[in-house]
This record gives sequence, structure tokens and C-alpha cells, in this order.
Amino acid sequence: MVVVPDRDRVSALLLDGAELILIRRTRPGLDQPYWVTPGGGRDRHDASLLAALLRELDEELCAVVAPPVPLTIRDSRSLDGRLIRHHLYACRLVSMDPANRYGPEFADPAKGTYDVVRVPFTLPALAALNLQPESLRIYLSGAADRVRRAARDGQMSYEVSFAADAAPHRLVAALAEEYGVTDVSVGDAAAQPQATVRLTPGGGVGGQGAGCVLTAGPALAALTGASELELATRLCRRAATSALVTEAPDHHWSVAPDGSYAPA
Repeated sequence: MVVVPDRDRVSALLLDGAELILIRRTRPGLDQPYWVTPGGGRDRHDASLLAALLRELDEELCAVVAPPVPLTIRDSRSLDGRLIRHHLYACRLVSMDPANRYGPEFADPAKGTYDVVRVPFTLPALAALNLQPESLRIYLSGAADRVRRAARDGQMSYEVSFAADAAPHRLVAALAEEYGVTDVSVGDAAAQPQATVRLTPGGGVGGQGAGCVLTAGPALAALTGASELELATRLCRRAATSALVTEAPDHHWSVAPDGSYAPA
């Protein structure tokens, strides 16, 4: 079965110096508040995931931010069984004016309250909050330093190792079909030194010359708004292959040909 999300949601880990910008939520019928990151669902009129994120930041905070950096994805199931894919981004706050926010949810008393708060971006401070969703709490428990670096530097790089059955020409086609990326070099990087994406045969999953490795820099993030893991799930599904993604030295993901992923 091919794994395709029913709904995409975007979330900003928005840093202002040593503080994280969150929204404290209270809802009728719930005894305790909970905290969420700015963000929301991608709408049909959003041209891209990045466009959806910037729209949500404008609606919820009237915020101007430095270019967001895609970090990772996490999946969850809604109460009605739909697969929800959460796309996490790191970014640095430039300015905001919450008094002039205009999202439709703020005019509906049945939704409860949305209070913009600042909290220290430290593990003890975050652990003291009922931060939702749970997958975000788990991610931050091991990735706080990565988030800080991404927000500070405003850029990321990609390295995805594909299996032996990953023909480079199929990955080239998949990049064009999924993201419209056609500036791809295969093999000798010197032939196209400015290419957005490089595919290097050998060194993929299995080693000893097997598969191929995709590498790219910030230009690919700006074009796609996709994290390494999101990129791998789409390319594996499109090219019917598998891959390995390393988010941290001790944190690896195995991506299957159906687009599903699991800890490696």
C-alpha cells in the first residue's frame, strides 16, 4: 500500500534569541491548557508548504521571519483515522504584531483562547508544558541543538542514501515530477558544479558501490520546502526504491518503496 498523507500541517519552531514563541490554548470542555507552535493546515490555494507556513505565521502572529528551514516530518492519525503529516520548520523571528492577527479562528468563541507566549528554549522549560502534539515533544527532546543551529544559520543541507535498485534516471524523473527540480547532475560533479542536486552512484544503502547518494544545499530547501525525510518519502514512492536518512549521528530513518518510514 502506498503511503500518502490525507492532510499536511506546517509548524514553526520560531526562535527569538533564547526564547521560543508558542501559543497557549484553552478550549471549552478541557480543564487544562496546552501549548502549540504557530502553524496549521495547508490549504488548497497554498502554492507550497512554505507558502502555507508563511500564511499561517502572518494570520496568527502578523510575523515576519527569516527564511524557514525544513527540519523533519512526523505522522499521526486523526480521530477519524486520517493520516496527518506534520512538517516542522525552524526559523528566526524578525518582528511580529499579534494585536493585528486576523486568522478566522480568533473570531470564534467556541475555539477558546489563543495567547501568544514566550518560553525559554530549554528542555526543562519545555518539559514543564503540555506541548502538543506529543511527536513534537519527543522530537525536541533530542533535537534542540539542531533547531537552534538551523534557526541561527538559516540553511540546511541534504544527504540521502538510496538502495542498489535506485536507478539515477528514475530519481531524476522523480525530482522533476514531485518538485519541478530539473537542475540535477549525475556522476561527475565537476561537469555541473552549480547544480541544485547531485546524484553520486555508489555509496548508497548497502555500501560497496551500491545505490547512489543524493546531496544538495540550501537551494533545494528554498525550492521545495521539504526536509530530508519528506524528500526521501516522496522520491522512494515515485521511484519505487528505498533509502536511509540520517537526522543525527544516532538517529536514522529507513524509508520504504511505499513512502513509509521507520527508525533504522
